[in-house]
Amino acid sequence: MPKPRSPLPRRRFLAVSATALLGLGAAAAPAAARARRVPAPEAEVNAGSMVMALTFDDGPSPQYTPQVLDVLRAHSVHATFFVCGDNVGLYPDVVRRIAAEGHSLGNHTWSHAHLSDLSAADVRDQMQRTQDAVTKTGVRAPVLFRAPYGDFADASLAVCADLGLRPISWSVDPTDWANPGTGTIADRVVAGAATGAIVLNHDGTEGGDDDPAPGSGGDRSQTVAALKNYLPRLIDAGYTFTTPDAHPPGRSGVTPQAPAGR
Repeated sequence: MPKPRSPLPRRRFLAVSATALLGLGAAAAPAAARARRVPAPEAEVNAGSMVMALTFDDGPSPQYTPQVLDVLRAHSVHATFFVCGDNVGLYPDVVRRIAAEGHSLGNHTWSHAHLSDLSAADVRDQMQRTQDAVTKTGVRAPVLFRAPYGDFADASLAVCADLGLRPISWSVDPTDWANPGTGTIADRVVAGAATGAIVLNHDGTEGGDDDPAPGSGGDRSQTVAALKNYLPRLIDAGYTFTTPDAHPPGRSGVTPQAPAGR
């Protein structure tokens, strides 16, 4: 897998309309769209004391997502799965299981692209195609969005405003995608545990024809094993878990830990 880019600098998100950011001209937009403000990525979940959020990116995977779901079900925990649209098209049954078991689905673009490298039109296409892919499975469209690599380009935030999506960042990154070891992943999550924490995990890879074979970068077995390790530890410590869409916005700001997440 390509090495992720270094963490992005903090951005100043101006309170301008999404239509203006995309250069489409405010005069042509409906009044409601013109009044809508561009949201900033949320790095914490606003759900009360000792409540955290678990998130999983880059799926769905026919191999690892069901294993993650089995662990979550065993502990009666709900999580958020930020899915890539090309994977959704390949594995719609996994998407339906995620929704059927009460978890939230988030938009993670179509092909895990670096959004700052794309035109505004291509950014919109990446996000809209993923929304459409999810609804084609019979599941309601996502209301959350996470940019690959934490690369929240201005255009993606404008599309979030247009589509009614909430951009979600993270505060705990155990870099599980790099397979540093089950114990390392688990210990990093436990060390970062705090009220409002959003944990970044990975249950899949970017998807499509270029997917690496399990064991060559797309192997998420350490993520699954780490989840089995740290989840009961956090529950025993008194933490409970929720999904960001169930609560009002938490603290905003792109604050990924180094190295930036996948």
